[in-house]
Amino acid sequence: MKHLYWITILLFTCTSVVAQDNRSVDSLITITKTNKNDSVVMVAYNKLRRATYYSNPEASKEYTKKFLEYARKRNDSLNIAFAHFYLGNSYVQSNNLNLAITEYLKSSNYYERVNDTKRLPSIYNAIGAVYEKKQQDSLSLIYYNKSLDFSESIDDKRRASIALINISNVYQNQGFYNKSIEKLDESIHLIQLVKQTKDSIKVLQQEKIAKINLANVYQKSKDYKEAKSIYTDLLVDLDTLKDNYIYNHVLAGLGKVYFSEGNTIQAEKYMVKAFKNYEKNNFEEDKYQSMLDLIDVYKENGKTGKALDLFYEFNGIKDSLFSIDRDKNLAEMLQKYEAAKKDKEIAQQQLTIERKNKQKNRILFGLIATGVFLIGMFLFFRKRIQYKNKIALQNAAIQKQKITDLQQKNKLLAMSSMIEGQEAERLRIAKDLHDSLGGLLSTVKAHFTTIQNEIKQLEELNLTDKTNHLIDEACIEVRRISHNMMPHALSISGLQGAIEDLGVHLNDQGYKTTVEITNLPKIDSTKEVMIYRLVQEIISNIRKHADAKEILIQLLGDNQEVNLIIEDDGKGFDYEKALEKGGLGLKSINSRVQFLDGNIDWDTQLGQGSSVIINIPAT
Repeated sequence: MKHLYWITILLFTCTSVVAQDNRSVDSLITITKTNKNDSVVMVAYNKLRRATYYSNPEASKEYTKKFLEYARKRNDSLNIAFAHFYLGNSYVQSNNLNLAITEYLKSSNYYERVNDTKRLPSIYNAIGAVYEKKQQDSLSLIYYNKSLDFSESIDDKRRASIALINISNVYQNQGFYNKSIEKLDESIHLIQLVKQTKDSIKVLQQEKIAKINLANVYQKSKDYKEAKSIYTDLLVDLDTLKDNYIYNHVLAGLGKVYFSEGNTIQAEKYMVKAFKNYEKNNFEEDKYQSMLDLIDVYKENGKTGKALDLFYEFNGIKDSLFSIDRDKNLAEMLQKYEAAKKDKEIAQQQLTIERKNKQKNRILFGLIATGVFLIGMFLFFRKRIQYKNKIALQNAAIQKQKITDLQQKNKLLAMSSMIEGQEAERLRIAKDLHDSLGGLLSTVKAHFTTIQNEIKQLEELNLTDKTNHLIDEACIEVRRISHNMMPHALSISGLQGAIEDLGVHLNDQGYKTTVEITNLPKIDSTKEVMIYRLVQEIISNIRKHADAKEILIQLLGDNQEVNLIIEDDGKGFDYEKALEKGGLGLKSINSRVQFLDGNIDWDTQLGQGSSVIINIPAT
């Protein structure tokens, strides 16, 4: 049984989706086109977003962007944060997870800035859920624990209970069943404390969902007795709750427990009831899973006909959600059943024919068999020829791909050599500037000071002060160039120290800069230099072109990859036009990311700032 994920992202605005007819949507659209009051238009776009969230997700996303546009126009910080959160939800719905994280982080930055501890737990839950969907469990746990910490700091037991359910789901995915059970027990205890003061339907549902997840973990850990006990108790309570969705999951879970114990008669009883309820209430995804479970139960109970009928129905609607191995087993069972059925029909037909005219039927059967054989041979050889042609085409395609891969590999090797050469040359020039030219300038100044002390006439001509000043500027410029070419912090403190040092320099230059570095894994020195150069080039573009006031640099890591996120509130740019013109250093940045086997995603529009997300393998 899958997790009941909808409990993990309870929207902090408690948004409810209300059915609206086309006239209501049309009237809201009319308001956006005719009303001159920005506040009224902004509210109308927010209502349109909510009204179309499930019925037309793409339209809802566009309405959310309009809502954000008007919130920015009114400089309404709170609604800007709301809009980023809603936009994150839209990107999750369309499975664009990187953009979803970007929008959620923009929203969380605002609430962190104003210390809005009531809304932050829900936003952290949402970010954690996206990382869980990306199978980045370490990052997911960071944000789930953040949600738990904030909930506990304001004594919000209900949201703390939700965070604990989410943490338990991650442990369950990792196979740490004892840890998962421990977190679910804590969650149930907290929600029971909430019930003492607020016994609402929402609180009751949350308790039931936590208990269903607990029974699910016991079932996976093969503690069927404990799982059965929880499911049985839930059935008694659910008679009064009247929640079909939760009730059906309890029935299905109880059926699976009985099936695991070998009691297939009881398993069939509960699974049939769950399947009919899923079908009645249009819970499509759960219905499909229930169909697969029922097919197995029917097969074990010797009800092959029912199993095949259900398989025919499922086979017409199946999709990639279900296991290929299970389909293969079902297909083998189908073939055996069809073969037996066909043999029986042929035997009956032959018996009838023999009774009427044995000799005639023998000749007819021989002709039919010969025809079938000839057709079969024809189809066999035609299929064989087609197969050979297909294999030849595939081999040609593979060979072409190998050539392409080899060319790409040669390009990357050339680029690697070029970059390594550039870095070596940078290091050599930096050392020459610092050791040779810097020392020479210092010696010149020392000699010049001696001359200045001895020749009073030079002071009267006012040349010494000017020359002294010029030599000081030259020394400073040498140190600056040397530092830019091979920063001191990178060789001493590594990548983290160098980026933090860069943030300090940006703050000194008047930019409001935030640097966040979390879980940074061990990276080899060459890759550290490459990542630092990426940050340098992106920051250089922001300083030259963006007219920004605020800059955010985030470096998040786990065992598999490093995530670099850089955002600014500048004037933005048209990415496609900039790429065509070869401006802003985009080609250099994209080439470096390609060399590192990473992915890059630019999110920018004119007048709306820019954001770049880079994912790079850690090893």
